[in-house]
Formats: sequence, C-alpha cells, structure tokens
Amino acid sequence: MSKIELKNVTKVYDKTNKAIDDLSLIINDGEFFILLGPTGAGKTTTLRSIAGLEKINSGKILFDDEDYTSVQPAFRDTAFVFQQFSLYPHYKVFDNLAFPLKSRLRNLSKDEIKEKVEKIAKMLKIESKLNNKATELSGGEMQRVAIGRALVRDPNIYLMDEPLSSLDAKLRETLRVELKNIQRNLGATILYVTHDQAEATTMADRIGVLEEGKLVQVGTPEEIYNNPKSTYVAHRLGSPRINIIDEEILSLKDKPNNTKQLGIRPENIKINTGTYEGKIRTTEALGAETVIGIEYKQIELLALFQGSFKGIKGDNIKFDIDTKNILYFNDRNENIS
Repeated sequence: MSKIELKNVTKVYDKTNKAIDDLSLIINDGEFFILLGPTGAGKTTTLRSIAGLEKINSGKILFDDEDYTSVQPAFRDTAFVFQQFSLYPHYKVFDNLAFPLKSRLRNLSKDEIKEKVEKIAKMLKIESKLNNKATELSGGEMQRVAIGRALVRDPNIYLMDEPLSSLDAKLRETLRVELKNIQRNLGATILYVTHDQAEATTMADRIGVLEEGKLVQVGTPEEIYNNPKSTYVAHRLGSPRINIIDEEILSLKDKPNNTKQLGIRPENIKINTGTYEGKIRTTEALGAETVIGIEYKQIELLALFQGSFKGIKGDNIKFDIDTKNILYFNDRNENIS
C-alpha cells in the first residue's frame, strides 16, 4: 500500500466547469479515507484523476512522494471498484476474481492465483459461489465479487466509487461492517467516495467533505460531526438532520458576536421538559427512537426521543435545548462557536 498525495489539483471541463478546484489532500498508508459530498461535488473525478483516467489541468499527484501525475493508468497500480458491478457475465466467479491476477505484468502461477482468490472469497463469504456464473448471482453477491476482484490485488490504493449504493439497506449495513474489517485485516489504503453519511461515519478513519470541487473540511467523523466548519458541513453528517435556524428564534445570552444562525442537533432537544412550548407537527417511529417535528415560532425543529412516543399531531409539547452543544454560525455560514 502507499501514501497518496494530491497537491493543488484542478480539473476543468469545458474550459469553465471546475470539477476539482485546487484540491490538496493526503491519504495515509493503511487509511480508510472517505470523500463525502452530494452529486456533482467532484468525488468521482477525484478518483479518476488518481487512477489516471482523467488528465488534470494543474497540480501534482504523488504516490509515496513520487510524482505520478503523468504516469499512464496501467502503471499506477490502482484498483477501482465502480458503482455498477462490471462483471464478465459468462465467467465463473473464480475467473472474475482471478482476471486481474492473470496479467503478464504480475507473472503469477496458477497455484498463487488460486490461493489469492480463495482467500478473498472466504473473506467476502462467497467461497461457495466460485463455480457459479456471474449471471447466477444475486445483486449483493455480484457486488461482493466486484469488490473481491479489487481485493485480490495488492495495489497502491483501492479506489471505491459508491460501491454499495445500489444494494438494499440491510445488505449495505452488512457489507459496511465486512469491508471495514477486511480493510483493517489487509492494512489496505482505501479512498471511498459516497454521499451517504452512514457509510462515512461507520467506515472512515478520516472524512474529507467536498463542495463544488473544493475540499472544505478534513477530520475524523467525530471532529466533523461535533465541530463542522460551516452549515454546509453540518448538514453532511447527522441523522435526523441538524436544525439550522435564525439566531433570533431563541433568546440566548453569551452568544458570539456576529451570530446569524444556530445549529442544534436533534439529540440536544429534550422532550416533555423545559420552558419552550410548541406543537407536534410530525412523529416518525424508528424502533428504539422517535423523531418528533415540533412547530415553534413558525419553524420546525426536529427532536430525537429515546423510546416510543405517545403524542400525536397538534398536541402541545414542552421542550428544552442543551445550550452547551449549540453551534453558532456567522453571515457567511461559518462556524464561530
């Protein structure tokens, strides 16, 4: 595995559309790094630039401090996992997994290939499917094969482009755990892109938040959740979403100068106690928790209640706010807490 560094990388399409804008980033050897952002933020372009599939307009891309900016894709030794499965449909699972190992550049024996394939198949729990054709697999099994085809190699970095997004929720949850465990066991360097905050918080060692091609914050999931640099970043992590409200909605003392907006996480609103009073607008039962929408001064605040909740729409409800955990933002949407 390698350390990957991007230095002031810019990629422009159609002369004016900056898909990546002066992006500088280090992905450490053995790190699970996630790029988080909405569609169009520049996530996939960043992956393709590292792999050499996109030619950058300016900046440098380094592998272990060696300049790879102009190196052809075949010699960068990156393993790419795409959102779509991209399997050879009439190959058996074994042959799909073995395909990248049969390159003349690797010069591996049949026994070496067999050992690597069986090891990864066991990790991904598809060893019983090795003799099946790809067309005989479920969607989840296909994606395991696609991930496994990358993992059989020992590349400089694994590049993963939302590989779990087409799977159902339960399977995504299972594969998130398995993929993180495999990464730890292999000591692999992974750059993984997603718009799914659950994937980011559960798998990442560090997260980089992208906004229109710019890297706006890098940190651990805890750092970004607890101390986002802006309202944009605050919205990227947290479910239910954070409440961002105008500062005059609450009469707070000792707030920073230039405060224009407040950020309140739903778990910091306490139900059935306190001096604030509103009306229940919505309730959403999540099993162990209930999300409650509270109408207060013509806005809606989302609160997270532990356990089942018996209130209904239109009921009056008292609540309190943990002011120690409020985030304060200025008129440029920057965190000034």
